Amino acid sequence: MSSLSALEKLVGELEANPQKLHAPELGFFKAYLTRLGAKIPAKEEKKKEHSHGHHESSHHESSHQHAPGGCCGHDHGHHDHAHEHAHEHAHEHAHGHDDDDDDEPEPADPDLMTVDTDAPAAMGPEEAPELSDADYEKVAELKSAAAEAASNGDHAKAIETLTAVLQLTPSPLLYAKRADSFLKMKRPNAAVRDCNKALESNPDSAKALKVRGSAYRYLGEYEKAQKDLATAQRIDYDDAVDGIQKFVNKRCVERQARLAKKAAKKAEKAEAEAKARREKARAEYEST
Repeated sequence: MSSLSALEKLVGELEANPQKLHAPELGFFKAYLTRLGAKIPAKEEKKKEHSHGHHESSHHESSHQHAPGGCCGHDHGHHDHAHEHAHEHAHEHAHGHDDDDDDEPEPADPDLMTVDTDAPAAMGPEEAPELSDADYEKVAELKSAAAEAASNGDHAKAIETLTAVLQLTPSPLLYAKRADSFLKMKRPNAAVRDCNKALESNPDSAKALKVRGSAYRYLGEYEKAQKDLATAQRIDYDDAVDGIQKFVNKRCVERQARLAKKAAKKAEKAEAEAKARREKARAEYEST
């Protein structure tokens, strides 16, 4: 009875761990089972102990390579996934980057003026005061002095003198003249302010429109310049404005061409993305 119990215990251990059949002391029992036609599980190779440390393991992983034309048998699922992700990311970066990166830069304009940030010059009163005969004489003298200073290229004095005149007899023409001197002193913002003031009272002041259009040109605001210069030339054509007007018109045409090209690229990209979505949806539908 004890022998049967021992046998029963052995069978239980073999069921729990069939590899025990390969133990040398059970060789007779394995041979007996084989003769009876039993299927003996293959002997598992004993795993090597991890005795080389982390450095050797890292070296083994980093030095492992595929055999030519085949696979080494290791699981490369994670590597393949990482490679695929990297490829997709690179593809998206190459084909899906912001269109702004491809914008053609605007050609340099070496004649642009530095934006002036000086405090605004004093404006005249909203309503002209009543003048005495002496005031009229003073105004006449100041206007003459301002004209002489401007003709001599002393625009700082011309501005100072015109500012004094504006306190007595503000007018659109005087603001336009002071604006012209501001522009010649490379103060385009001050020129624009004076022209705006002149055009408030006289929207058809050709001089104010020409000066403001020129100031906008030197500020790089070509569309505004184009509009002002075209209006001024319709009111009072001036040969001296031809050169700057042609330059501004050319800049506006080039800018519009760049914007049109950018819009076309944006539309082409949107269409390509829409087509890709349609193809993906069709592929998913057909695979179901």
